[in-house]
Amino acid sequence: MAAFPQQTASDFVVRYWDESESIPKHVKLTQAFTRSIMEGYWSSGSRLPTEAQLVAATPCSLGTVQRALRDLASAGVITRRRGSGSVVADLNRPIEQPWHMRFHRRDDETKQTLPAYTHVIGRRMSQETGDWSAPLGQKDQDIIRIDRIFSINNDLRVYSTFYAIAERFPELADGDLEQLSGQNIKILIARHHQMPVHRIRQEIRFEIPPDHFTEHCDCVAGQLATVLNVIAYDLSGTPMYYQDFHMPPTNYLLDLGTTSLLG
Repeated sequence: MAAFPQQTASDFVVRYWDESESIPKHVKLTQAFTRSIMEGYWSSGSRLPTEAQLVAATPCSLGTVQRALRDLASAGVITRRRGSGSVVADLNRPIEQPWHMRFHRRDDETKQTLPAYTHVIGRRMSQETGDWSAPLGQKDQDIIRIDRIFSINNDLRVYSTFYAIAERFPELADGDLEQLSGQNIKILIARHHQMPVHRIRQEIRFEIPPDHFTEHCDCVAGQLATVLNVIAYDLSGTPMYYQDFHMPPTNYLLDLGTTSLLG
């Protein structure tokens, strides 16, 4: 796979570099790449210009280019391998490979992620407040709530509640509810707003789930369930969504990922 010629890097900058935006250059470059990828300028599997080509085509230093590429790789928009450069990731990966519900068998040394399927069972907008309000910065805005069931390997059912500021993500409020089933909401948001999830904060708590949760998932009524809470942030640090996963006891292992302490 050959790298793009320098003129292609320059054409990318002409099309997507926004001189009017008064934001840090690494953020501007990250946004330019995200928008160009979502619009199909770079297709899945395409090799991006080299760091040297980007330095020559943009008003960015090498350190700024490297930081933007690291941010894109961290968000899953591109992959970076020594000797291979930066390659556009497949953003159409199925929900069978989610970020948060990555279960695998205890005895599986390969730690292969078990398939996960989703079904939406409810959606509503309101000005209701709750644990999500402070993290999302909710004031008098409507919140959109989407309730889903994650079926892991077709034998473990997890109840998910997703919250976001409705006016930020109108695409989640419109259209056929059934069309959200099986959707990777993280990718859906990225496609509409050209801004991927940059980082997440995860916490575990334990609580007795509401009775209507246990009617749909494998949590036991009146018994404590493990709740994985996820808050996702964009590149600017603005919270994008708040999500709870009510998980019943299981012999599966949940992979919470690896965090680097370097850089």
